[in-house]
Amino acid sequence: MTAGTESNPDLSFNINTYQGEPSDDVFFTGLNSAYTHEPGWGSYQVYSAGGMVYFHNTRVNDYWAAHINTPLFDASSNSGVFFLKFRARLVNPNPQYSGLGLRVTDWTDPDNISYIMMDNVKGLTDQWQEFTIRIDNGTKKTRVMLCEEYGYDVLLDDIEVYQTVNTVATPTVLRHLYYNGTSFRPRWNKVEGATKYFVNVYQSDADGNIGEQVITDLETTDTICTVRGITPGVIYRYTVTASDGTQKSIPSRYVELNELVTPSLNEVDNYADGKYTATWSAVPGAKFYNYYVYAERKAEQDGEFTLFDEDFNSVTDSKGQVGIPDRDDPTNTKRINWEPGEEDDLEYLSINELGFPKGLKMQGYYANNWVAMKSGFIMVDGWNYFYDVKDNISNPDNDDDVKEYGKFETPVLNFSEGGKVKLKASIWGKKDTDEQDKSLPKYQTNAIAAIIAYDAATGQYKEVERKHFDLKEQWTDVECEFDKGYDDARIVIYACDGPAMIYIDNLKVTQEMKKGDTFATCVACDGGFDKTSVKMTIPAEYANSNLYHRLVAVTEHSAQIISRTYYYFSGPSELEQFHEGNTSTAINDATTGNAPATEVARYAIDGTRLSAPKKGVNIVKMSDGTTRKIVVE
Repeated sequence: MTAGTESNPDLSFNINTYQGEPSDDVFFTGLNSAYTHEPGWGSYQVYSAGGMVYFHNTRVNDYWAAHINTPLFDASSNSGVFFLKFRARLVNPNPQYSGLGLRVTDWTDPDNISYIMMDNVKGLTDQWQEFTIRIDNGTKKTRVMLCEEYGYDVLLDDIEVYQTVNTVATPTVLRHLYYNGTSFRPRWNKVEGATKYFVNVYQSDADGNIGEQVITDLETTDTICTVRGITPGVIYRYTVTASDGTQKSIPSRYVELNELVTPSLNEVDNYADGKYTATWSAVPGAKFYNYYVYAERKAEQDGEFTLFDEDFNSVTDSKGQVGIPDRDDPTNTKRINWEPGEEDDLEYLSINELGFPKGLKMQGYYANNWVAMKSGFIMVDGWNYFYDVKDNISNPDNDDDVKEYGKFETPVLNFSEGGKVKLKASIWGKKDTDEQDKSLPKYQTNAIAAIIAYDAATGQYKEVERKHFDLKEQWTDVECEFDKGYDDARIVIYACDGPAMIYIDNLKVTQEMKKGDTFATCVACDGGFDKTSVKMTIPAEYANSNLYHRLVAVTEHSAQIISRTYYYFSGPSELEQFHEGNTSTAINDATTGNAPATEVARYAIDGTRLSAPKKGVNIVKMSDGTTRKIVVE
């Protein structure tokens, strides 16, 4: 790239194999291989400057911003640790410059490219500087991109990607175990030839800055150890180094330790006529708490019993409203409601609601990116799932799942382990196009029902079973069966496969139970408060039941790789009984009984939900799960 000079880059000299904007097939590979040591580089709005390259970005904050990227390369050896080195300077000084964008991606699956690293290289001035950046989690198909996204001219030279040759490989750190506030157990994969390992722990902050070292070279010959002497509520980062007795490996990446201890409720000593105050000690680092009350129900005979059954006829959001506000006209107090299939008539539809739905038979449900609809069902927006899954969004600092699911989920429940759990629902799925490529056919948005169970060892909620539902642009009755019940688990329904919404109605969950088995149903909930007490009034029908309660602490975490803040939930406290009732609430709806089936929903032949019988063919869904076709004269 000898055309032009450092002070006078040649903007007329095209270093690419294409003209104008690159198409998708050459976006990452369009740099003419005559100007690089290896073929397969890509660039846009980058020019020759006498043996260096010149970023001249005319499209600020744009996908097509000025960039140069490497070919795909294998960075999987040495536990995926590699280094990027280059020289750079600003053409004109700017102390407020946010930095040169660094994007490292994994192309193992070209249809599902995921980020390994996303950051800005800060500290550029108008003087030449050399930057060396360590990158972790390299794969067999890794690509590095440097991009200028803010409209400033930058000079770049001597780009080098390399790995160091070590006798001892760097350990691959796994999710740590059994954090309890004062200790935790880091663990890692065994390194061939290593005879011992060293753990170092540092205080840190939410931005990843490294502070005081609190544990120095804690030595072990195993691939797991116990670190003691840490403080609850403090953010730490730690590394693991392997040794063969003579040489040490490069330390592992910094792994974030930023968790909440499981809260503990105090004894309730003021319960009277369904009223009381629950209290607990503050959890260090918690921003707020969610509190749940459960009433015990007991099976009076063997059979399949209904655990919860929601028709959504009275559903509202946490403020008692339905629909969404008119965002084009904030002064309009009338909220927007619609029926499935009418979304395209709305000029502006943006869904970002979250919180506790109200007006349902069981309490404690939680929903994200959703709307309570006036006609008696809920809408869940699949846009975030579609794009987060395509980019495989995660937080490599701590293995948290940070995808922004549009979802509807139950409170934490204890399902009887012995019996299969069955789920039925009516769901409508919309088709829509990919906003990033409208030339593609429309995607059908489908649904997933899953059980998410808390793992006390890792301190994470993990999906243990999932079922996929193929949907249509009409109400579809779906059902599935989970293999067993789990303690400390939630059932969640979320949109998938497409960037549009699903609508959910008539959700029913049943389980096979033996006589004497119990199920604790959530009868009251309060959440989102930062104090360490809550006054509660139990619904009258449960005031004399056996009552239990539990608490979850919540904080916010930041995923540096994608600049996203998300909620992090502690483990639920033990389900503790705080009131012994003098009445027993029975689960007495076993399917072995002979109660007549009743109508729960009615639809037109095209799938439109009906509020009353309509002339012609009506499809009627019954309470026993059957569907009947009725002709109305």
